[in-house]
Amino acid sequence: MDNAPDFSSLVDVENCTVSPIAFSSEAVYQAELEKIFSRSWLYLGHTSQIAKANDYLTTFMGAEPVIIVRQSSGEIKAFLNSCRHRGMRLCRRDHGNKKLFSCPYHGWTYDEKGDLKGVPQLDTAYHNELDRSAWGLIPVSRVETFEGMIFGNFDMDAVSLVEYLGDMAWYLELVLKRSKAGMEAFPGCHRWRLGGNWKLPAEQFGGDNYHTGALHRSMSEIGLGPKGDYRGDNPWVRDFEVKCINGHGWINFDVGEDEVPPEQARFFAQLREEAKETLTPKQADLVLCAQVGTVFPNMSIISFFGFTSIRVWHPLSAKEMLVHSYGLVEKNAPQSVRELTRKAMGLTFSPSGIFEQDDGVAWGDIARFQGGPIRSKHPFNYQMGKGHGKRMEDKPGLIGTCSTEIGVFGLYEKWQELMSQ
Repeated sequence: MDNAPDFSSLVDVENCTVSPIAFSSEAVYQAELEKIFSRSWLYLGHTSQIAKANDYLTTFMGAEPVIIVRQSSGEIKAFLNSCRHRGMRLCRRDHGNKKLFSCPYHGWTYDEKGDLKGVPQLDTAYHNELDRSAWGLIPVSRVETFEGMIFGNFDMDAVSLVEYLGDMAWYLELVLKRSKAGMEAFPGCHRWRLGGNWKLPAEQFGGDNYHTGALHRSMSEIGLGPKGDYRGDNPWVRDFEVKCINGHGWINFDVGEDEVPPEQARFFAQLREEAKETLTPKQADLVLCAQVGTVFPNMSIISFFGFTSIRVWHPLSAKEMLVHSYGLVEKNAPQSVRELTRKAMGLTFSPSGIFEQDDGVAWGDIARFQGGPIRSKHPFNYQMGKGHGKRMEDKPGLIGTCSTEIGVFGLYEKWQELMSQ
């Protein structure tokens, strides 16, 4: 008899509610690793971070550590960062350049293609009987890119990355394709551990501007954020939220540029002109708004106050996550703009960023205090805007005004679909 838990009951699609158990149960977390993170397209890095042959990055896909390698042919491959002998991590650095990866435990050595090339005492201890061709690194089945972003998928039968992104691709292009030169990553990566379930930041970046007026109120009071209730003055046109397919979500919010430094204002004007050539007219009209989104399940992007940041919410348990944050900038940005971009990102959305500190407190508080037997019986409410989204000719996806939770709840509709399989 199959005694597997019925995870589908944790999301009530008709009433737009989600059980707190979805955020606190270790059984749910373990099921997510198999049903979601082993079958979805997951963000791995940016092509500019592995620009040369034998460049590599290390990151995670769910609970699996992985290495992403630029091969000498130029092709990008990914493998589990795990020696086939005893499972030791081959590479403990964040990034670098190597032709060979040697395990520090027993010395098994692999090349850029993941083939096992060197085995200490192969002749004396293994008597030359070890079939090295059968013990190469475990590959990530699919690796594809979109506008410089690298994604991987363990599911060989998954749809293509472009099909998976669907209408979300249109919105990602607003940030990633607004210049002729394209974008590149700043060196390095911010990494920090944070209390909270990975779905909380994923949902927030995918469609929750509702929290900003309350949680980030102090930022507005000291002049580090937009004034008002964050609803915008131009609903449906420049101030809107989107429910995309496959659980992806997007926020577009026109914050204005009254206090942008002159050198940044000049570069923004240049980007607007370039966007008229790289994007459609409808897309170009939305360039350089505040834009925030989540690609299901756990990759988010924020372009705000002149900077762009990619972050990945790696799950560590039901109540803890590892955050990776990468800064992006246009390749043709002058040095003064690069410096302003890095400063803005550090002050606002980073391990020490003021906005990030607010968010982290909220996510950690939810993780610590909502898992009791009484609270777990009462669901979370995601009903804001239910039934009030609409399709528009000039924008793909289901559109709602700020504020709404139609995009937020879309994440849980996709979550339920995968957890029910």
